[in-house]
Amino acid sequence: MKINDFSNIRTGHAFRERLVDQPDGNVSVIQPKDIKADGTVAFSDGKPLRTNISSPRTLNQKDVLVLNRGRFAAVVFDLPVEENWIVPSSIMILSIREGSVLPEYIALYLNSPEGQRIFQRHFEYSTIPFISTNNMASMEIPIPPLDRQRALIKYREAAREYKLLTNRKHELYNQILSHELRGNEIIIQGREQ
Repeated sequence: MKINDFSNIRTGHAFRERLVDQPDGNVSVIQPKDIKADGTVAFSDGKPLRTNISSPRTLNQKDVLVLNRGRFAAVVFDLPVEENWIVPSSIMILSIREGSVLPEYIALYLNSPEGQRIFQRHFEYSTIPFISTNNMASMEIPIPPLDRQRALIKYREAAREYKLLTNRKHELYNQILSHELRGNEIIIQGREQ
């Protein structure tokens, strides 16, 4: 199925000047650096940048945000709705309009090696590779039945959780090893005195 068969595509806000944090701003901004390759959003300072925009086109829950310049990654927007959120023009917004397509599946597929190969077939060059809205709209994505989409999403969530836990376990082992080695160093220093 082509992306434009099941979603509406638009680009984010076109900022006229450099984006500056305004703590009392009326919108929060998800920047390209906040979207990770694994399909998550993480703010480098722990909180999003805020700014003032007159009449912003805010994000809706379950919109798929797609980085379209330099690197290509996707994430499903599901941040707190009590705030107004926007993205810059270097991020495309896919609003899924078909009930037979899950936004989480689209983000999962676009982040997969197969999705990245499709990006490579459709991107264009200026100074950096980019995907135009027309090329994005014409990209074909296989859409399995809903139960299969749900199963793939659960599998991806389990794999992500496993990776996080494995990394944490690795950190703990290194801390234990470091602590034990420091303990041996203290014992050796005590013997030398």
